[in-house]
Amino acid sequence: MLTAPRRPQFFIAAIRLAAVPVLVATMLAAPVGGPSGSPWPPTARAAATCTGWTSDILPPMTIRVLRTAGPALGFVQIVPFHDYVTVVMAAEWGSSAPAEALKAGAVAVKEYAWYHAMFWRGKSAADGSCYDVVDSSMDQIYAPETRVPAASLAAAVDATWGISVRKETSLFATHYDAGSNVACGANADGWHLYQVSAMHCAQEGMTAEVILDTYYGPGLEIVGGPPGPAGVAIALSFLAQPSDGAAGVAFPVQPVVTVVDAAGQTVTAGTSSDATVSLTLAPPTPDASAPDASAPGASLTCTGGLSRTAVAGLTTFEGCQLSEAALGAVLVASAAGLAPASTLPFSVVPAAPLLTLAAAGTVITWGQDVRLAAGLAPPGPESAGGRTLHLQRSIDGIEWAPVADLATDANGTAGVVDRPATNTFYRLVFDGAADLAPATSPVVRVLVRHLVQLRPDNRGAVRRVSRRTTVTFSTLVRPLPASVTPGRVEYRLFLLVGHSWVLKRSWTVTPDAAGTARLRVTFGSRGSWRVRIVALSTPTNAISALSPGQRYDVP
Repeated sequence: MLTAPRRPQFFIAAIRLAAVPVLVATMLAAPVGGPSGSPWPPTARAAATCTGWTSDILPPMTIRVLRTAGPALGFVQIVPFHDYVTVVMAAEWGSSAPAEALKAGAVAVKEYAWYHAMFWRGKSAADGSCYDVVDSSMDQIYAPETRVPAASLAAAVDATWGISVRKETSLFATHYDAGSNVACGANADGWHLYQVSAMHCAQEGMTAEVILDTYYGPGLEIVGGPPGPAGVAIALSFLAQPSDGAAGVAFPVQPVVTVVDAAGQTVTAGTSSDATVSLTLAPPTPDASAPDASAPGASLTCTGGLSRTAVAGLTTFEGCQLSEAALGAVLVASAAGLAPASTLPFSVVPAAPLLTLAAAGTVITWGQDVRLAAGLAPPGPESAGGRTLHLQRSIDGIEWAPVADLATDANGTAGVVDRPATNTFYRLVFDGAADLAPATSPVVRVLVRHLVQLRPDNRGAVRRVSRRTTVTFSTLVRPLPASVTPGRVEYRLFLLVGHSWVLKRSWTVTPDAAGTARLRVTFGSRGSWRVRIVALSTPTNAISALSPGQRYDVP
């Protein structure tokens, strides 16, 4: 779960509660929360958001779930929140449990997920997609492929949809655990709903509200109640609203507008439940303390237009975005005969350009040049020319040093030639401008092979030597060992057998400070011999090419 090591799974076949058998093998597989008695804090807003739900009165419309099993393994799914809660109930709670215990469990399941849809823990999948919860016992088990909610579970969710619990006036993460088979409330710690003993409470006639207070109290506030009939529609309200965004890119959280009565309850039928709702961007408000607080030229667009017809009091917009950056942007929803609604101010930053970097060759030999082609592609109509791109290099991909500043032409392209001495990472950095956000290109790596030169060099000729002749070979290795990790030289001696050269022996020699590796070879046997060398790879340079063979015939 969140802060505690995962505990062993519970495999409880059956427990008898007041002579009533209750199957709990489908209950909580692992605890939801930390150790018993953990002082879990009330809400503490995260530095950034994922789903970014802002209301602590109405549950979120959707939740982002990282799938660790099933066809969507490894990906983040955006799941309707009501469906999520119902499916989790099917995995975490036994359908034959008493109704009041199931209602208490439904509140715990809902509010645990609701809390994390509001307060992101900074988690992201491998592809960078953020998520609020994991589909396993790390959070709550969500397995729609295998878990089908029973009618009793769906009824418990619906009956408590308007109920939430608070500590110190704030939502909190409602942890729960199977717990042990003890009397009602005997293991209550103020932070966990223990399922087995809570079922004893329900058997003794406790309502869901009393059960919740028994386990999450003292100091618990229960807000709301069972859903009742909606009144007369009087206004609009934002059920979901953007919290941030980038110019020219759809908001991460799209606007959802609901038709509400005087109590703030959604009007799902009757007059105005099918009203035509329109979105507009509020005009910028001059602010002497923040003269650039908005972009007067920004325009709002949504896929399918800025007006939608409400369905059962709910209007969902898609693909909404602002054309330009803006600070303090406010959206206004309006409909005939209903009071308008406004979002909280939010910021839209300039969109980032796409930076590309390509090397003409990704493997070169020491002493050769590499040509690098840079590109900047704006996300919209912004100019690509005259932009300054910083080309940087790194040996380890962590610490970066400048190479050159490049100015893009009208097409957003630029080029430069570099001569790296070692394996090198390259990247482009754009600092940003008034109309474009900062950006960094993907990293390009260029491998630099060692350069080796074998002496003596017979220049392709066959040298005849007598038996027991000793030849001193020397190999010049670059780059010099003083500047990089020394590249050891492997000498290889081959014998011509039939029509094939067969490796007979090899030696590994470390170069001296001048970068020279020497080896004395005595030809004591007749035959045709060939000597070749290679500089082995090091942390700083790639393996060299195998040198041409130097042939020696011993009659």
